[in-house]
Amino acid sequence: PRPGAWMDILRKLMAFPMLATVVWLVWVLGQQSGIDGAGALLILLLGLGMLVWALALPSRARLWTGTAAGAVLALLVWAFAPHITNGATPAAGESAASTGQNWQAWTPGAVQQTVASGRPVFVDFTAAWCITCQYNKKTTLANAAVLADLAAKNVALLRADWTRRDPAISAALTALGRSGVPVYVFYRPGRPPVVLTEVLRVDEVRSLIATL
Repeated sequence: PRPGAWMDILRKLMAFPMLATVVWLVWVLGQQSGIDGAGALLILLLGLGMLVWALALPSRARLWTGTAAGAVLALLVWAFAPHITNGATPAAGESAASTGQNWQAWTPGAVQQTVASGRPVFVDFTAAWCITCQYNKKTTLANAAVLADLAAKNVALLRADWTRRDPAISAALTALGRSGVPVYVFYRPGRPPVVLTEVLRVDEVRSLIATL
């Protein structure tokens, strides 16, 4: 296409996908470091924005304004960066609640113990930064018919959170021949595990539940 004013409009329009990416990344950080970590990142982005603004000023104002903005940003990094790298400490009972009312947190050996008792297990290997995981969680895994079928078959629901690359979860994924998430597995007494497709479908999950 011919160059023209549309190029400037397109350049500015492309800023919105970048801003959306920032929103998503802040949300992911909030899942890992809690609200304090997400708030700390937003404060640092505010300081960085002030520094960029100061460096774009005319030459006379740039020197002292840029120096002051750089000092403020350095102070903010010193004060708030630890909140980003520190993981959130959940309150008592918060971990169980965060996995959902019917879900329990995955732990090493939990699957084997539950299957040994004669109860089937469904494991959701997921991560906060995984968009496919979040889509499946809000659609198929939240479907009322699927949840009713799982309850009718007394299926234990375990959620393995791989957001921080837990070594135990990594080992479990490797044992299944996978190196990333999402991974959805049905474990059944006396039978090999069944790994589902990455993008779940309601009919697929319900059909497999019916065979338990």
